[in-house]
This record gives sequence, C-alpha cells and structure tokens, in this order.
Amino acid sequence: MLYNVTTMATIWNTVATKDTRLLEKQLDSVYHLPGEYTFLNYLRCHDDIGWGLDYDSLGGWGMDQVAHKQFLNDFFTGKYKESFSRGVLYNDDPVSRDARFCGTTASMCGIEEALEKQDEGKMDQAIRLDLMLHGFMLQQSGIPVIYSGDEVGALNDNHYKEDPEKAEDSRYIHRGQFDWKLTEKIQQEGTVQNRIFYGLRRMEEIRMEHEVFSSDALARTMDMEDDSILGILRTGETEEMLGVYNFSDAPKKVSLQETWTDLLNDETYDTELLLKPYDFRWMIRK
Repeated sequence: MLYNVTTMATIWNTVATKDTRLLEKQLDSVYHLPGEYTFLNYLRCHDDIGWGLDYDSLGGWGMDQVAHKQFLNDFFTGKYKESFSRGVLYNDDPVSRDARFCGTTASMCGIEEALEKQDEGKMDQAIRLDLMLHGFMLQQSGIPVIYSGDEVGALNDNHYKEDPEKAEDSRYIHRGQFDWKLTEKIQQEGTVQNRIFYGLRRMEEIRMEHEVFSSDALARTMDMEDDSILGILRTGETEEMLGVYNFSDAPKKVSLQETWTDLLNDETYDTELLLKPYDFRWMIRK
C-alpha cells in the first residue's frame, strides 16, 4: 500500500523555531507504523503548506496555536528581520489570523534573498539549508519526491499575477513553467544550480549504494542533548547510520561516543564534530 506522508508543515515549523522536539515526536510515530506500508516523502508539492501541527504538544511547551501560526506565517513571508524566506500567504483569514503559505524550496530557504542582496555568506547558508532539508528527506524510509524545479534551485515565479485566471491563487508562485535556462548552469562550477544538483545527486547515489537506507532497516530518533539538533539512527543488517542535522542558525558542537565516518566527505569523527549553521552529516558505522 502506498501512503502520502505530509511532514512538510512540521519540517518548516522546525526551520522557523529551531526546535526539533515536535519533529522527533512525529518521526518516532512514523517509524513505528506497520512495515507493509510505503510512504512518499517530500519537502513541498504543487499545493500550499498548511499548519496541521500537534498543538497538544506545542501547548504543553507554552505555544498558543493562533499566535504560533501567526509567527510561522510572518517568518516565512519575510516579515522579521531574521527571516530569509520569500514565501507568500494563501487563504489568509484576517479574522481568525489563520493562513497557509506557498513558495519554492529555494526561495523559502533564503536563496532568493541572497541573490537580491548579492550576499555570498547568505547564499552559502541558504544552499546548506536547502541540501540539509533534502538530506533529512532522503534519510527517511519510503520514496523521496523532489518537486520539479527544486533540483536546480528554482525561485518563486510571480508571472502568475499577470494571468487573470491565476492571479488570485498564490499557489501558482511555485507552479511556474520549468526554466530550462537553469539547467545550462548545472555544469558551471559554483553556481546555485551546480551545487544543489550535484549535492542531491551525491546523496541519491549514496542512498542507492548502502543497504542501511532499505525500508527494512530500523529507524529511530536520538537524543543529541540540544533541541536544535536532530539525530536519526538507522540500523540495517550490515550497517548503522547516524544522520545529524543542525536546525540552528549558529554553529554547533555534537558529542560522539563512538567513531563514525561521513558518507558525504569521508571524514572520520570520534569524539565530536562541528556543524555549521544548517549543516548536516550522514555518518556510518559498520
């Protein structure tokens, strides 16, 4: 049986709040579902992102539902100084203050802002966030889905506003025609398209090469002693893999009890590793 797992609201909530507790709770629930189901996993799709979060848990952590949704929508539409996202609202209700939001992965991760400001530091961080989120998705059991354009860092397309039949539906901002000119930049070293396309390809190759990514492997979250760090342990028949994701905009040190080798860069870590903001590691122990 094929099922669709819409985890994107929780993923983007984690980006905005830098708090992985809700994501960990949801993942542990998913990991205990019957093994005969196959899941589709994605960061975004053709539709909007709605905040269907676990507000029983969030309420226990002191988060008001309406105020929290308002914060998320304000963050992802760039209303805060600290926000890097260029999303737009969909179905905004000024009475209930409820709304959904739209945008491409690249624009929501800050690539659009970095291009506007011609800021290489912001660009490096935005691309790291884009690849980290895809790395998180690709570590999950099931079928990973990369929505058209995300493989080349496509930005929001505002041309829909020029079409009377589409102008009132902001979801068309991430449904634009594929820009084939972006593919010409894939082979240009250092471009956004080059870094994202080959970053994704490398992860896809690793995923195909290692049995620890099999749907038969056991998966669970790990306590990394920092709410902004997500740890996911996968255990297969011959391999064990630890994925570590920094959802913080600050560098983080992660303590390790054993020796691990990073599948992405072949570096070995035994006591600790340093993660840049929005950085991640896929580490294996055989």
